[in-house]
Amino acid sequence: MRELRYILLILCLVPAMMWGQRRFAAAERWEYRLAGLNGFSNQDPSSSTDVLLGLHASQYTGTHHMIGVSVEGSWSALVSPMPTAKITPGGGAAGFHMLYELQYSGLLFQTGLGLCYQRVFNNITDTAIYHENLYSAWLGTTPQKFTLRHRFSERQDMSQQLYVQVPLLAGHYILSPLGIGYFLAGIQMNYAIWGNTKQKMIGNTDALYERYVGVWQQMPNHGFRQDVPIEREGEQLKLQFDLLAHVEMGYEYTSAQSSYKYKYKHRRGEALDIRMRFAGFADFGILNISPKTEKAYYGIPDQTLYDFPTYQTDHVFSTKDASKFWLRNLFIGIRFTVFVGFEGKERCILCDPWRH
Repeated sequence: MRELRYILLILCLVPAMMWGQRRFAAAERWEYRLAGLNGFSNQDPSSSTDVLLGLHASQYTGTHHMIGVSVEGSWSALVSPMPTAKITPGGGAAGFHMLYELQYSGLLFQTGLGLCYQRVFNNITDTAIYHENLYSAWLGTTPQKFTLRHRFSERQDMSQQLYVQVPLLAGHYILSPLGIGYFLAGIQMNYAIWGNTKQKMIGNTDALYERYVGVWQQMPNHGFRQDVPIEREGEQLKLQFDLLAHVEMGYEYTSAQSSYKYKYKHRRGEALDIRMRFAGFADFGILNISPKTEKAYYGIPDQTLYDFPTYQTDHVFSTKDASKFWLRNLFIGIRFTVFVGFEGKERCILCDPWRH
């Protein structure tokens, strides 16, 4: 069913791309020899001849090449149906990409290479571990039977990763009277090359003796301690290779852009084709990236049941319990991109209308 949803999403985007491409084709076929418009500087937005509304002077038909860089920031989370791990509070991620974009009329095809740093927190539900049928001789010569309880609360597991990312995206410009928008969709290859983990929690030990009424607690001389802070640092999660489903939508700005005042001086060769994009985006993992490790969720050596420093804990998603569930990445954020254009086999729609 999940694969079917992805297919339906792609099919829904196809009509929008085809509609936008028809707008570009219509503009290209229109009669551009409009000398009476004084270089496109005094267009009447109510005029029926103003079919170019929403285009700007760096828009092309045919093939055009762009290279650029992008920076991004996002809220991020590791998502899993594992009942003991919550995606809250999540964390943050920051990325940097070098990009190449091929434009064919209104169609956009983008790839590149980038790095993404992610630091994520997962809240873990409170846990109690019971050790039954234990005996002690603390109260006299006759050993007394009791049950020892370990309680762990306020646990939060942190993981940080550095990813190498390769986007493979396609999209289209969105033409409107408000300016030039665009959207991109596709996949982004995502591979973790570095990282580490950390766990923080509060520990308590108490006991219930069969011979006595009540719970024995806050008795350090017996090994029963309360509200002990525990911190553990661990290895990288060793997340598996991932494919992120990527959706991006935003606004493009150039120095030549205006809905009504097109600057004829920005013809090819007289000004750099520089574009700035502001966008929102979302990435969600398609593949299960759960690590192939089976470490201890909580490990308490029998010989040191009362010694908190020897307790063994690992990040919740690297344990045996987590290996039964899928694990996926989530990013929701904003992106700023700067592109520089280079000539290709294009025709600028508005730079030189008499060329057509």
